[in-house]
Amino acid sequence: MPIALLVMIVILVLALAIVAIVAIGMRGAGRERVPELANVMAETARHLNGDAEPPQRLRDFFDEIEDVRKSAATASSAQSAS
Repeated sequence: MPIALLVMIVILVLALAIVAIVAIGMRGAGRERVPELANVMAETARHLNGDAEPPQRLRDFFDEIEDVRKSAATASSAQSAS
């Protein structure tokens, strides 16, 4: 039971951190004091809202997963046919 409570608290803290990042990034708060962090938060907010294009490395990663699944499906169908 204590483990479940700890996990729930961690999940809630993570959710609050994500909401804070999106809110700060959308409003542009702190742009004068820490412009690099404000730009990163604004970009993160665009990604979380679905407004930005996914990074090329992420697209490449999912393309590799599809390739592995296709080759695994082909290999399993070839084994079942024999």
